Amino acid sequence: MAVIAKRVGTSAAAGVRWRRLLVPLLAVLALCLLAFGVDAAFADRALPRVSVAGVEVGTLPASELRERLAQEVARPWAAASVVVRGPEGLSWTSTNGALGIEPDIDGAVTDALAYGHTGSAPQRLAAWVNALRGHANLPFEMRADNATVDGWADSISAAIDRPVVDGSLVATYRGLDVIPSVIGRETDLVALRGALVAPGTLGDRSVELRVHETYPSIDAHALRDAAAKATAATTALLITAGDSTVSEDAAGLATLLVIEKGVAAPGELDAIPTGATVPAVRYAYHVRLDETRVAQWVGGLAALLDHPAKNATYAVQPDGTLVVVPAVDGVKIDQPRLVTDVLQRLFTPVTAPREIAPSFVVDTPVFTTDQATQYAPQMTQVATFTTTYPASAARHTNITTGALQFNDLVLAPGESFSFWNLLGPVTVERGYTFAGAIIDGRSDENVIGGGLCQVSTTLFNAVAHAGYEILERHAHGYYIDRYPLGFDAAVFEPGVDFQWKNDTQYPVLIKAYPYAAALSFDLISVPTGRRVVIGDPVQWNFKNPAPDQPADPAYLPGAVVQGRDVARSWTVWEGDTVIHDQTFISHYVPVWGGPVR
Repeated sequence: MAVIAKRVGTSAAAGVRWRRLLVPLLAVLALCLLAFGVDAAFADRALPRVSVAGVEVGTLPASELRERLAQEVARPWAAASVVVRGPEGLSWTSTNGALGIEPDIDGAVTDALAYGHTGSAPQRLAAWVNALRGHANLPFEMRADNATVDGWADSISAAIDRPVVDGSLVATYRGLDVIPSVIGRETDLVALRGALVAPGTLGDRSVELRVHETYPSIDAHALRDAAAKATAATTALLITAGDSTVSEDAAGLATLLVIEKGVAAPGELDAIPTGATVPAVRYAYHVRLDETRVAQWVGGLAALLDHPAKNATYAVQPDGTLVVVPAVDGVKIDQPRLVTDVLQRLFTPVTAPREIAPSFVVDTPVFTTDQATQYAPQMTQVATFTTTYPASAARHTNITTGALQFNDLVLAPGESFSFWNLLGPVTVERGYTFAGAIIDGRSDENVIGGGLCQVSTTLFNAVAHAGYEILERHAHGYYIDRYPLGFDAAVFEPGVDFQWKNDTQYPVLIKAYPYAAALSFDLISVPTGRRVVIGDPVQWNFKNPAPDQPADPAYLPGAVVQGRDVARSWTVWEGDTVIHDQTFISHYVPVWGGPVR
């Protein structure tokens, strides 16, 4: 009996277990049958509560789904604006429709109808759960007209992009040339196109333009500072001295500047945004004034503004007596002070021409009125000399104009005479004209001031006969027979001057007397008793013109003047003492007047 009971008990327990397993299986089977039934019911519809880009399309068949997406997405999307915002407040506006960017409605319909109908049973079941919970929101794929999008992006890029420019700062003969540094910019076209065709919203949208910057090697900040400094220094300047004013423009002031390019110091540089391209070495311009040039420039101003003192002189009366012409004090610019003022003030920015009134110092005459009055009763002619020249209107004009520059000139005791320093500029404006002169050993008839050697030679002979100290004398290129042989004095600028010194304790008055074809100089002073001995010319090394030597237009055809070397001694005695003893050496080249006709 016990065994049978046990078996019965065991059989009953097994039955309970089978019932427990069967109920879930039947439930799952029922759910599967239900799911398959529901799935079949939605075979051509979207699952309930499915959305596309936020628009619910659940339970809609394909045609209705397409119409709803067209109404609520495609049409508003086409009209929605697209604004691209760039640097410096720039912006560009279009619409999705104009750019040819549109949602793929066909693809969205296909995706919505396929949602929950594809994949494994668990995947499909999971899709149903998501849909019923409202978590099935499908995105749109976008389609774009690439040519239109690229064209709009390229037009934006063309307005934004620019090459990097290394600025420069240069002083020229025109003034100041400033080329500003320019930061290079390049539009990130890949990012722009991606933002246009992958929108984050179906409504109006704004796209921030990505721009990559490249910085120049010439730092813009340092260049601006240097340009401002240089511009201030080249602002027009007026130098006023009494009733005289000299102006200097930007071009003139620019010559005083030194503009140097060097590696920029950290404090001179602009801050660089993260991500920008920066050159390995960055440079800056530095501006300063060249003190030597400023001093030279001030010297030029002084030549225009100074009023040099005038020595006392004499006027010769018809009866030969001398009347004193009083000395006149002059004024001169205090050049060191003006240099300092310019160096301190030229970099100060101004909006109008700046004006500097320089300080002056008194220029005292070397030969005073009292001295002239003291010596007047004792003064008489101590030397005279006359030379002649062929009649020529042009030559007469130049000789007269030049000689009169020295008329009534007084050389004070110890003062020196320089032909070119005292003559002044030889220009048409001052009365000179074209005439013949010796250039490189040959006559040239087209020289401004031709004939001035007649003035220097005549004065040289007067000075030499009076016994004053000769400091510089040069011979002509070839011998001119109207001058004393070996005792001429050529002048030519630059480098060929006639200079002498009043090495007495008395003033020397120069009187010039130009005539139609002759010139005389008288020297008037207090007689010193000096005795002058001029030796006869010693000649050697005679030479005839070479066969191939060009003819000289100043000589008649057939005329020949031999070249030679000449020495003439000049000795000056004061009592029993020789105070000057020189031998003047002259080298003359041969010259001729062309073939005999």
